[in-house]
Amino acid sequence: MKIERINDNQFRCTMTLGELLQRHLTLKKITSDSSEARRLVREILERSADELGFEPNEYPVMVEAGRNPEGNLVFTITKFNSPEEMPPHVRMQAQAENNPIVTAIAKALKEHEEQIRTRYSQPLAVFSFLQKDGVKLPPRLTATPRGVSSSLYLMPETEQYFLVISAVPKAAAAFRQICLLLSEYGRPVPATSASKAYYDEHAETVFARRAIEQLQPQG
Repeated sequence: MKIERINDNQFRCTMTLGELLQRHLTLKKITSDSSEARRLVREILERSADELGFEPNEYPVMVEAGRNPEGNLVFTITKFNSPEEMPPHVRMQAQAENNPIVTAIAKALKEHEEQIRTRYSQPLAVFSFLQKDGVKLPPRLTATPRGVSSSLYLMPETEQYFLVISAVPKAAAAFRQICLLLSEYGRPVPATSASKAYYDEHAETVFARRAIEQLQPQG
């Protein structure tokens, strides 16, 4: 989480999707105003107070959500001296919602999920890693659920590892969640249903199956 001051009444909070997932936040938990979502709001406001001296106190607050070119979530938080200073449409929204920060995070997460659902509509994805850096995986990702498989290949010519993730249709939701996590660590590579066969034929097989489990053994 990165907190940056824009001016005396405004600051920016940037978070990766991985940081949200590490806090066990999902769209369902945020839209239901869960304890995890409220904890995140407190964390953002406490850090803005500690790092920037930004104290909303009783002032009205407006939150705008978006994404930067890297795909990270960006929240711009603005405080106003009175409700009359807020834009009319925001004033109406604030009257209907108890927590605009939670609402903004939920909106950004929904956009992310729709983007990922489109990108990984077919249950096969490939992520590349430079050979010199090795394959770095999210700490939380120690195993794949039933229906999701992983294979690791090495392409000596390009000095890259390729991690192939595939799934049966019933495991599509788990597949997308794993891809969300991996997108924070590896570079997504265009893939088709024939990608695994291509790597089988043209690359060196490091782990034919259960690659994630062998890269990060449990225990």
